[in-house]
Amino acid sequence: MTMPATTAPADTGMPSRMIRKVEFSVPARLEEVRSIAESLRAFMADGIPPEARDAIELGIVEALTNVVSHGYAGMHPAAMQLRFEQSQDAAIVELFDTGKPIPQENLDRDSAAPFEFDPDDLAALPEHGMGLALVRLSFDAVQYQSVDGVNRLTMAKRFGTSAMDKESDP
Repeated sequence: MTMPATTAPADTGMPSRMIRKVEFSVPARLEEVRSIAESLRAFMADGIPPEARDAIELGIVEALTNVVSHGYAGMHPAAMQLRFEQSQDAAIVELFDTGKPIPQENLDRDSAAPFEFDPDDLAALPEHGMGLALVRLSFDAVQYQSVDGVNRLTMAKRFGTSAMDKESDP
């Protein structure tokens, strides 16, 4: 399931900046989501602050679950691939699958909209439509493209020095 993690200097020309990478290629089944999440959590324990780890894990679990539940709904599931790359101040995650693309209306939907409901009105609580919003809220940047039958979701999370600089800006 897991390819070995590698550590290599980044392409920035700064030899002190290291990148750690890990890849997963698994059948698109819900039982695989947990194993990826557990393996990735252990991998992230080295160098990623707990709050960022939690956000990354939540976003990845939601994205993988969406691929399985929606991308391959009514289809014979193929593989999904996840690539995780970590530097000292950011993580980049790429998720690839060949299921159905995310509908454009879902991509256009406001990320906050699924969370605008009356929590006292139990009958009005949304049952669906929160996954992509949770992915967007878990990461600092999210991009999606579907080309020639391959879907690619790219998610980025900053932490460390650059994240602190971002938070201190007015």
